[in-house]
Amino acid sequence: MERSTRGVQVTEESNATAAVLNQLRAGFYLFLSRSFSRELDRDTLKSMDKASEALIEAFDLLEISLEKDFQTGRKLLRTFFEQIRHEDEKGVIAELARCYASLFLGVGSKTVSPCESLYRSEARRLFQSSHFEVQRAYQEIGMIKNEQYNEPDDHIAVELSYMARLCELAQEALGESPDRSAHYLCLQKEFLEKHLLSWIPDFSRDLLEATDSPFYRGMAHLLNGYVKLDNQLIESMIQEIDPTAYFDSEGGKRRTRFIPENK
Repeated sequence: MERSTRGVQVTEESNATAAVLNQLRAGFYLFLSRSFSRELDRDTLKSMDKASEALIEAFDLLEISLEKDFQTGRKLLRTFFEQIRHEDEKGVIAELARCYASLFLGVGSKTVSPCESLYRSEARRLFQSSHFEVQRAYQEIGMIKNEQYNEPDDHIAVELSYMARLCELAQEALGESPDRSAHYLCLQKEFLEKHLLSWIPDFSRDLLEATDSPFYRGMAHLLNGYVKLDNQLIESMIQEIDPTAYFDSEGGKRRTRFIPENK
């Protein structure tokens, strides 16, 4: 069956595929976000053990070609979770907490900044232009950071949460307005290209150089591979949902002819 929405022909099959991908991608971004947001506790670690393999297997079922880094991260995490099942749980949690503090909280000899500003600004300082750019992006979709989370708005966990929220919005709009859904996909692609892809490769490289932790080495590979993979996925999803999407003449960024409704 086909139906037309503002001139866009959308098949039920393409809608169903987009729905599965939106949900899968939102789940994976939340998984990545939680991995870097704070130290892992017992319950979170157990849920991540189940979620990581389930999410990755879903990509396999959809026959999506996976990035080399993504595959490497998958193997490292699978080995890590298999090994800790036979180890002292409290010891594993304590070691992961030590690694997190050493890497991201500045208490170790080799630290890695999880904030975009320190990678993209010449001054290598927090609260530079990229921080305020992502703030505006969050405000445009009504996303408000939890007041109890004290990290900057361009912290990697917050940026990944924003991508997850855009996936959710694309999913919510899909049934009623495919062109609005494509609009949210375009926002995702723009944010990936302007922000995540501009600093995550360097962040992942630094993380790999700074740690021997199997968990965080696996996450570094998985993160770097996933943002590259998702950039390609979004491109194909936009074309599938809205063939009227186009490249603008200036920046080459993909846009859609979406006009917000008057309030």
